[in-house]
Amino acid sequence: MSNVIIVYDTESTCWSKNDGTSSWWCEDWQEPEIIQISAIKIETQNFTEVGKPFDVFIKPTINPVLSDYCTDLTSITNAHLNKEGLSFVDGCKLFNAYCGTDERHSYGGDHSVLNYNLRDLYNLPAEINDFTGHDIRTLFTKIDPSTKSVNSGALSQHFKLAFHANQHYALDDCRSISESLKHFKAHPEVLSYFKRP
Repeated sequence: MSNVIIVYDTESTCWSKNDGTSSWWCEDWQEPEIIQISAIKIETQNFTEVGKPFDVFIKPTINPVLSDYCTDLTSITNAHLNKEGLSFVDGCKLFNAYCGTDERHSYGGDHSVLNYNLRDLYNLPAEINDFTGHDIRTLFTKIDPSTKSVNSGALSQHFKLAFHANQHYALDDCRSISESLKHFKAHPEVLSYFKRP
C-alpha cells in the first residue's frame, strides 16, 4: 500500500563574489530570504505525482531587490516577485495547508532555512510552528555517494533520466527528485527508507 508524501524545495536570495561564484551569504548584509516555495505530492509505490503542485513566490523584505546573480540562477525576476510575490507569512500558511499531515521531504533539509527565516530573520509570532521534515539527500547518498556534490535539480540528469530540470527553480527541483525516486523505486535503500514491502 502506498503513502502520499510531500517533496518540496525552496529558493532564496543570493549573490555572487567578484569571480562570479556564489557568495554563500558571506557579507553581513546578505541573508538567505526565501523567495520561492514549491512542492508536489507523490505516492510511494511508483513515485508518481498526484494532485496539483504547489508553487508560490515570496517577496523578500531585508534585501527586496534580487541580484542579477540570483535571477540568472533561479530565473526568478524582480518583476515576477512584484507581480506575484506573497508575504513570507502568507506563503508559509498556504504551504502548511497544502502539506496537511503528509510527511515532508526536501533535498538538504530546507526546513532549516524556513525556520531561519521564520525565527531569526523575521521573528514572527508563534502562529506558525517551526517547520519539520526529512532530508532525502541522505537516501541518495546511500544509493550513490557521488550525489553528495549534486544539487537537487541536477539529480535526474546525474542519473541520465529523460527529465532535465531548470535547476534552482524550486518546482523543477522537486520533479528532479521525484523522477530520481521513481527510477530507484525497487532499490533496497528506497524500499527501506519508505518502509514498503
